[in-house]
Amino acid sequence: MNQLLNAWNEKEKQIYLAALSYVLTTGDTKSEQRREFMKNKAREVKIPLAQIKKVKTSEELIAMLGQIHNIKIKRFIVRDMILMTLADHDLTDSEMHNIYDICAAIDIKPEKVDDFFLWAAKGLEWQIEGNRLVEEDI
Repeated sequence: MNQLLNAWNEKEKQIYLAALSYVLTTGDTKSEQRREFMKNKAREVKIPLAQIKKVKTSEELIAMLGQIHNIKIKRFIVRDMILMTLADHDLTDSEMHNIYDICAAIDIKPEKVDDFFLWAAKGLEWQIEGNRLVEEDI
């Protein structure tokens, strides 16, 4: 488990999972990869899926995230929200804009969000290249 995540209190972990649940349930894409990502994160923080608060609106999520005062925790949550949107390699414009809007409301600068999206894209490229290396005939 990530050391930062391991140091979080129960409320922070609940907000983290609620944010991921929001991405899972409000995104344009419903996929098995996103559901598996969610299940893995819930196991990681040792909170059963049934105990995760369902967040229906971005305003509700913004209010929850506003309860977190540590910017590193907010960034971690945003990073994993982005990872979840890319778990199935299918990110829509509306999902991306939604994340930018949420970040603006919780004082995460657009440049930082850009960095997270670029970082995640590099990871996808790395995965695709790794698959190509395994599959290609030399």
